[in-house]
Amino acid sequence: MRILFISQLFDPEYSIKGLALMQRLVAEGHQVEVLTTFPNYPTGKVFDGYSVKFRQVDECGGVRVIRLWSHISHSKSKLSRAWSYLSFTLMALFAALFSQKPDVVYTYHPQSTTGLIGLLMKLFRGVPFITDVQDLWPDALTATGMRKDGFLLRVISRWCALVYKHAAQVVVLSEGFRQALIDRGVPAQKIHLVYNWCPEEQRIATVLEQNANSSQGDGAARFVYAGNLGSAQALTTMIKALGSFDKTELTFTLIGGGVEKEQLKRFVAETGYDNIFFGDYVPAAQIFDVLAAADVLVIHLKDDDLFRITIPSKTQSSMAMGKPILMAVGGEANQLLVEAKGGEVAEPEDQLSIQQAAARLLATRQTWPELGHNARSFYQQRLSMDVNYRKLLTVLAGAAK
Repeated sequence: MRILFISQLFDPEYSIKGLALMQRLVAEGHQVEVLTTFPNYPTGKVFDGYSVKFRQVDECGGVRVIRLWSHISHSKSKLSRAWSYLSFTLMALFAALFSQKPDVVYTYHPQSTTGLIGLLMKLFRGVPFITDVQDLWPDALTATGMRKDGFLLRVISRWCALVYKHAAQVVVLSEGFRQALIDRGVPAQKIHLVYNWCPEEQRIATVLEQNANSSQGDGAARFVYAGNLGSAQALTTMIKALGSFDKTELTFTLIGGGVEKEQLKRFVAETGYDNIFFGDYVPAAQIFDVLAAADVLVIHLKDDDLFRITIPSKTQSSMAMGKPILMAVGGEANQLLVEAKGGEVAEPEDQLSIQQAAARLLATRQTWPELGHNARSFYQQRLSMDVNYRKLLTVLAGAAK
């Protein structure tokens, strides 16, 4: 099978369906070509070792990766970010239309704009396409503040419906997403639940082996959040909740970059919390060495109906790390952690609920190794690449037919 994979997000950025997946497809005899841009997420600055060009072609373990120019932006300006998406879409569309004809097009990120490429490839070249729903649009826009009754939102809603209608197969990351699309009229038989996995499984296994003999100390518990510091994460509530503990009980470190980082740092300085700390952005390949030193991993999202049916990618990577987890997302993500018996759950943006969950963890410190073991076992049995790769192969074969 000849597969054209299109994603604005790709390695060395933290891309779940990224280079490791492409190389695995190649190893099983498939031909894979990737259309992407130059790595810059989440800092909005092009990674070291890369410079923006009109076009750059790399061979990565048998995978042909074509990097295309796009406007680089990670600012709060809606126009700037919109141009970032649109510029990549136009460049990738042109490249796709004049590429060697594939058997199937896999449109990944962002799903709504790469869906245009899939539609036009079907229309002009007769190639079926898969759309991978990592963000449920237009719901994701209302969750970050866009008016629900706005004209633009209605346009996007109709556009997404068109993409779903013409896609040969639709991949979703949660059962909640699947049900939401069925409720919108998408045929159930072409919607496939393929859980996301952590693309750094091998790195995590190495880190865990290197730290196998490390033991937990008796000092302050080290709670760590690693990831984007943006509006969707709504981390002010988490800071308030964990900042209410004495620094001898726990410390909370937030690692990463994002549009809300400076605002959060100012909030901590103004409120005087002495157990809250910030770390710089750490590349995906190195973050697990940092997480290995944590006692509890923290996951939080804004309290929104959309997020209650999603599963943030930190769920998979945190479970794979074999650490106890404090999960405050609500809905399906909370249910997975409860099922795994891998930590404590709380309601999102609920300071008291989070404080109580953290207190339960502190009171049962002797169970942390068991909680971590449970989380990792659940990941390997339900969320790993091995398990979900086979599901994805079925989707690809179905689309190509």
